[in-house]
Amino acid sequence: METTRILPDDILEDILVRLPVKILVRWKCVSKHWYALFGDYDFAMKHYRFQYAHHATVPLFLNRSISYPGPDQKRTEFFLLSKHGGDDVVLNVTPDFHRDIRPAFPNESELELSFHCLGIVNGVICLQWGRTCLALWNPATRELKEVPRWPIMPDNKGAEEFGGQILGFGFDPLSQDFKILGLIDVYGDGIEPNVYEFHLYSLKANSWKKVEEAPRSSRLFIYSETDAYLNNGVYYWHAYDEASRNFLNYTPVIIAFNFNTELFTEFELPKDPDCDNREHMRSVDGRVCMECRFSLTLGKYKETLALFMSYAIKNSDCYAELWVVTRFREDDHGVPLSWHVAVRVTLHIPSFISLDVHKFRECGDLLLMIQYGNTLEEEEGCLYDPTTHTFNNLGVGFGYSFSFVESLFSVTRMLN
Repeated sequence: METTRILPDDILEDILVRLPVKILVRWKCVSKHWYALFGDYDFAMKHYRFQYAHHATVPLFLNRSISYPGPDQKRTEFFLLSKHGGDDVVLNVTPDFHRDIRPAFPNESELELSFHCLGIVNGVICLQWGRTCLALWNPATRELKEVPRWPIMPDNKGAEEFGGQILGFGFDPLSQDFKILGLIDVYGDGIEPNVYEFHLYSLKANSWKKVEEAPRSSRLFIYSETDAYLNNGVYYWHAYDEASRNFLNYTPVIIAFNFNTELFTEFELPKDPDCDNREHMRSVDGRVCMECRFSLTLGKYKETLALFMSYAIKNSDCYAELWVVTRFREDDHGVPLSWHVAVRVTLHIPSFISLDVHKFRECGDLLLMIQYGNTLEEEEGCLYDPTTHTFNNLGVGFGYSFSFVESLFSVTRMLN
């Protein structure tokens, strides 16, 4: 009598992690064992890491949000930039977004709100619309979870006396929990400085709580548009002191937040004269050049913290640098001890108004956003190959870009 052979669990898992999410989701109903396996945290992480490593060039999720669109423009558009057969392909995933978010917005007109991508971690996207509305979305599993509105109103303060900002979206690998960090800015009276309150949302608890520890500097302006979340649970922002806020005289710093310990760390940018904004803003004869543009962005490059810098002069060449961290301090604060200039390139670009370097991709090219005029039609997203000095127009514009790989991580139920 012939018996059915069953593969050992470890071999079966090694096969399953190679399959795309949509197939595994379809196969959940095959057996109770597979249903439990695909809902297991260790398997979801193993699958995600395999899929991430499988991409020689990690796909990028592009977000374009327009406050006042024209008649033929959408308020929100999402695109996925990825490699297929060696070619760069841009896929419009806005219809997928409308499909998955529609149950939360039965009123068709609400779909025309301006949605912003605040960050992507482990294949889960954090979205914001309005001032305090948030949601977590996994496009691969088609799950969407609205986040409870965060406590933006401090005690004894009117709406005109405070501001709110979502700083970052991260994952705590120790508690296996997705978390969102928000900042409440209680305005001072012109004499007393602003007071900051930090609040943290936990998906497991489905609630917000106040973070007791704050950054060392009491008056910071923090740039929240960053893709600088590392797998150790630490998130990074570029910031500077509000007390010296002007474009020629400020000291930029990096703020790090550990989503497990809930502690902030503050440290300086790498020491190099080429990193100094004030020097970049001066012309050859020492006079201030008002047609210069300096751009500094934090992000990831090959799974380490990276600094993307560009310096452009209107109607002239643009210079871009990629700095990467080569060594971190041996604790859980994520403080870099040494940086290395991995890439320096000169971009030969025709007449333009502004240019931002969004990413240095693993394949060697740069993701750019170039503005040739003052209208949306004169914005152009493109890839630049520094070896051939050629541009590849993507045909879409965008404001933000984040690394994205599909995953099994659920936002509607906690993994086992």
